[in-house]
Amino acid sequence: MKIIKKTLKYLGILLLIVASVVGVFFYCFFTINNNIYLETPEELQAEFGTFEEGEILKKEKIAPFKIWVISLASIVFPEQKEKFNSLNSTELYAIAYKSDDLIVHGLLAVPEKGGNLPCLIYNRGGNRNSGRLTFHQAFEFMIPYANEGYVVIASNYRGNNGGQGKDEFGGSDINDVMNLRKVLPEIDQADTSRIGLIGHSRGGMMTYLALQNHNIFKTAVVLAGSADKYSTIAHRPNMETYVFAETMPDYYNRKEEHLFNRSVVKWTEKLDDIPILLVHGTADDRVTYEEAETVAHNLDSLDRDFQFITVDGGGHSLRGTPYKKNVKNWLDKYLRNDLEFEETERRISIP
Repeated sequence: MKIIKKTLKYLGILLLIVASVVGVFFYCFFTINNNIYLETPEELQAEFGTFEEGEILKKEKIAPFKIWVISLASIVFPEQKEKFNSLNSTELYAIAYKSDDLIVHGLLAVPEKGGNLPCLIYNRGGNRNSGRLTFHQAFEFMIPYANEGYVVIASNYRGNNGGQGKDEFGGSDINDVMNLRKVLPEIDQADTSRIGLIGHSRGGMMTYLALQNHNIFKTAVVLAGSADKYSTIAHRPNMETYVFAETMPDYYNRKEEHLFNRSVVKWTEKLDDIPILLVHGTADDRVTYEEAETVAHNLDSLDRDFQFITVDGGGHSLRGTPYKKNVKNWLDKYLRNDLEFEETERRISIP
């Protein structure tokens, strides 16, 4: 009986320890965004302080203890060991930076190793605070590339997550992407002669807008990118009522101007002549596959350097599909190594 009681006692202690560890993990996982989310410009200023004259960047490391705890998930999910371990080789920061005359919020992921590293600007999707940058977005779209040796930076765009100004969904907020080029020299590891872009959904539109005759970027990757606002209205009419009309200035009086300016299918020839990778799923119910198909057709007609990857059955998030190895190979060739375009196939499909 004493042996049984002692066994039960130790078993209870073990279960308590396990429950505590699991509890700490889930607490960190579900509350880490509390260390990122801000709601007003006043909160942004309180978090980062006042900018001195000439200062354009402030950064704060995001919850190191919470990130370390989350990285321990590699023990439970060994098949994702590399992904979780990348948290220990990357420093993740919340940033505030100057864009025009505004202070805007964003995220920065930097490899712990030094060196002169290529830079990648990640353009988020969504509108306003719906789609604002989170730890989970960073874990999906920023940290894996930082782990591969890229300095990865992203903007929440003006008016979002405590940033000053107003989100115009592809209007003046494109300056918040372009002004990240002025921020990157403030980061020791950043090689600003090698800057690329990667954007998802609305971020695809922002990527196209950033590529209009600037000749600054080495390459771009567009994932499920929004390319045709006329198609958006036909496919999802609520987007016009609840997004376009509420974000684009004086929308109903300037509707044609706004839709045209944000639809790369109407001005594909204005894109910088650099290698562009398009990735789109055939089952995307938010941005239609036909939008990417039209961009690819236009690029082909212009004899531009591009590749269009069709993800058979892929949804809007592209989650659970093997496209990332294609993106990694692309960035390594055309951003890290700055090679000449060498793709033999312009269109490929992956399951």
